Amino acid sequence: MSSTHLSQARVGDTFTLSMPAVTTTQLVRYAGASDDYNRIHYDQHYAQEAGLGGVIAHGMLTMAFMGRAVSDWAGPAAAIVDIEARFNAPVRPGDVVRVVGTVADCAPGSDGRRRLRCEIVAQVGDKTVASGAAVVAAPQTR
Repeated sequence: MSSTHLSQARVGDTFTLSMPAVTTTQLVRYAGASDDYNRIHYDQHYAQEAGLGGVIAHGMLTMAFMGRAVSDWAGPAAAIVDIEARFNAPVRPGDVVRVVGTVADCAPGSDGRRRLRCEIVAQVGDKTVASGAAVVAAPQTR
């Protein structure tokens, strides 16, 4: 659904986004962008010694995938005004993350724009790795 149709979104509408497999290179680049150089995100031996079973992705990278799914669905004229996530399981290099979103509520906002609350779930296979919600302000229609 593009932003021109966002005003027509209804409770129960869904959207999905599948990301390419997470790579160690991606984790190192994200570390640089976020200034989070914790070795659990790029040093296999260190992450194993920390009891994690190997390298894990940054939680905020998983949340960024969720934000991208909402943003791609809502379109460039909409604004994500709030996003939250609870992390249930780590994402690892090689994992393919699939984000599923569902419109949970539609209401007029105090700014005159329509606000949609979306429930979002990030999955690796059948396992939920993160769940959360986003509030999207739809463009004003004239």
